Amino acid sequence: MNKMKRTLCCLLSLVMLLCPGAWLRQAAATSYGDMISDILNRLNENDARCTSAPQQAVNGAYRLTEMLAVIGYEWASTSSQTKLIGDVLNDLSTMNDSCTSAPQQLANGAYRIVDMLAIIALENDTYGAYQKMILDILSDKDTKDKACSGAAQQAVNGLYRSTELLTIIALELDGQGVNTSIITGVLNDLSTQDDACNSVIQQQVNGAYRMTDLLAVIALELDTTGSYKQLTMNVLDLRDTNDKNAASAPQQLVNGLYRCVELAAIIATELS
Repeated sequence: MNKMKRTLCCLLSLVMLLCPGAWLRQAAATSYGDMISDILNRLNENDARCTSAPQQAVNGAYRLTEMLAVIGYEWASTSSQTKLIGDVLNDLSTMNDSCTSAPQQLANGAYRIVDMLAIIALENDTYGAYQKMILDILSDKDTKDKACSGAAQQAVNGLYRSTELLTIIALELDGQGVNTSIITGVLNDLSTQDDACNSVIQQQVNGAYRMTDLLAVIALELDTTGSYKQLTMNVLDLRDTNDKNAASAPQQLVNGLYRCVELAAIIATELS
């Protein structure tokens, strides 16, 4: 965990579509259900204020970071895990001032998503079977970050590493191996679709869409009574419908990130 903590302390920045610090102060006095509803409400409220798809994408990335924080808090079994979650949210707020554009904010949000998912993956790694893989993904993120030529590539790096971490979380929850082929298939799709991408924004869309696939698998794995199956499938159907109606890759990216927030909300609700 010490290596994980050191890695999480080296992170980037964020946007003022929200005030994470204020949200944290209020969160202590609210239930998980209230927190989930509040995040979904702010997704919609901030969407109405956005004047472009890049701003909407930032809104989606930040709301997803917050929703993953709720999931992390729900799964946390130690105070050190809780502190790590708070540290990432504080970084989200503190480093906001260094962002000068929506692409930088998106990269920041994508990296915060990686951090939250790494915490969640470690929380669920009961026997340490995936620890090395998780830390290797964090190391790979840092290595690739140094090779990135701009914020857009950094966002791809973050979304692709997030997909890899979601793969681990889905495998951790797949105790009987029922979904293993589906889970690894999504990771294969990430690689196959990447080969077909001819721009960085298309790569970002690829990452966001694969994340929706894996979040849906996780939601279904946790849905032992089938109560949320239809809702989960509805979100995937909405993603596919909106994808057909999207006029550009930036709109597809917004679609993917917004659906990620909704699927994460289902997971958080299942755990609450």
